[in-house]
Amino acid sequence: MEKQKDKPQGKKTTEIISHQEGQEKLVALKVDFGSIYVRIKGEQILRPIKAEMMLYEKLGHIYKVADKYAITASGYTHLNKVASISIVTPQRVVIDGVAKPNPHIERNSDTKAIETVNIRKIGIGYSPAGNVTVIDKTLFYNVYTYFIQSIQAKMKRKKWDDKSKRLSDEPMYPNCAVTGIAGERPKIEGSWAFFPTAPPLGLWVNYKDPAILDCLEEHTQRQRFGDRIAQKIVERNILKDHPAIGLSNVFPKDGTSGTYAFVTVYGYRHEFEAPNIAEILEQADKRSDTFETTAEVIDQVEEHEEKAAINEVVTEEGEEKPKPFGNPAVDKEPPPEFFEGKKK
Repeated sequence: MEKQKDKPQGKKTTEIISHQEGQEKLVALKVDFGSIYVRIKGEQILRPIKAEMMLYEKLGHIYKVADKYAITASGYTHLNKVASISIVTPQRVVIDGVAKPNPHIERNSDTKAIETVNIRKIGIGYSPAGNVTVIDKTLFYNVYTYFIQSIQAKMKRKKWDDKSKRLSDEPMYPNCAVTGIAGERPKIEGSWAFFPTAPPLGLWVNYKDPAILDCLEEHTQRQRFGDRIAQKIVERNILKDHPAIGLSNVFPKDGTSGTYAFVTVYGYRHEFEAPNIAEILEQADKRSDTFETTAEVIDQVEEHEEKAAINEVVTEEGEEKPKPFGNPAVDKEPPPEFFEGKKK
């Protein structure tokens, strides 16, 4: 076993640990983001790569969902530094049997705000076994649907009972919205607007309620950045499902730098060039069995995944990041802001 350290500028160092196995040498490169394992035979680096990478909550790589931690789109981008999955955008996306330019964005004729985004992405990379694997995802992102979903989530949210340490039956936002039909305005106090869901049914929304104001703020962000939000969602799903990474949740640890997690990623030295990718795209469109291909149309994603994508896009735009408010419907206990409000 040999150990040595290089001497780059500053405090950062790379520790190299090697182990001889016959004519091959196993080399572990200890770098800032984890450990990369490669094999060297003679003067040639063999293609398989295995890396142990670190994801940090403070860097936006992971986020808490109930009692678990999920990986964000930026977290998967970090892991892809080793997995080297090429994500490409085909020229066409099929909508109701008709090929359209990809992505296909529909905007409101009056406000020009985004209403729907149809986007298709393909991830091309090697599996741990060394086979070329293609993940083909098409996402239908309907801004209105997610607006309604966010309102319904507020309606379902219950208050936390400090004594029993569990959710009570009392709604947290009792006056935010009610289910009804367009011709029957709610008789309770409020400023009401009707949004259809399954006609003639719909939601009467009290648009002056603080909970609904939060929903409207998110809705505005979807209208502004819908194409980028959809792109983050579909790329996240590609990297999550590709066998080179292939996971959605992590086991967190607490350290001096906050909450972090180790993730093992597999990759191969990348040799794809434009002609190779064009050929693979052509085969994927024909649903050829030349490569391992998985295709999926995503109609709906989980609420936490969509909100995480919104937060990432808003943060990248340099705007104030939406405040995380916890979800008593799934969290074990409310966020600190909940208790602070009660102490006033």
